[in-house]
Amino acid sequence: MQRLPETARKIIINPQQPPQAPAQQVWLQQPPANYLVWLNQSDHKERVQQYEKFLKENRVNTAVPTYQLLRNARDWAKCGYAPYSVPTPELWQNLLPTLKILQYLVDTKVLTNYEITSVYRDYSLNICAGGAAGSKHVHNAAIDFRIGPEQPTQPEDIILIEDTKIKLCNFWTQHGQTLNMGLGVYASGQIHIDTQGYRSWGPDHTSNTSMCRNY
Repeated sequence: MQRLPETARKIIINPQQPPQAPAQQVWLQQPPANYLVWLNQSDHKERVQQYEKFLKENRVNTAVPTYQLLRNARDWAKCGYAPYSVPTPELWQNLLPTLKILQYLVDTKVLTNYEITSVYRDYSLNICAGGAAGSKHVHNAAIDFRIGPEQPTQPEDIILIEDTKIKLCNFWTQHGQTLNMGLGVYASGQIHIDTQGYRSWGPDHTSNTSMCRNY
């Protein structure tokens, strides 16, 4: 198995310096109104600030805007939950390896146009939203994201999505085993990454439909 280049290992395994923030990202925009409403309720702002401090101290705070990192399952409304949540502190450490991979994918321009759609999920919400009983999201160890626009209708959107999938599979094939990386794609088109086991799967939740099956 090819070893990760030393510069990459510094970012993913044991970062020594803050990674460079990406020059252009779709998510560089004001947080949505429902996030600002949620943020100013209860003790959310204080808890978010503590989480942001933890992420900054671990140098994984530039690849994802906070409001996206706190997104619940996409079916939060149907399940009667808030759109955002802060995981409990004992789970914060679990996300670091996955965030470091995401950070590297952004820094190396494997990901150039993406949006995080779901990270941590309460167990009950995960079940209601159709997640697996052993979902890594419950442990705050997985990230789901979308490539390109929510409704990819233009030829350039399709090209971007397919090109990015190829780059993700190349990365997973070369470095996934070393990083214990899981890479999946769902029927919705959402991409899943975690660091809880070297594997790849597709819409039927098996390797048979993995987007990386030919790699």
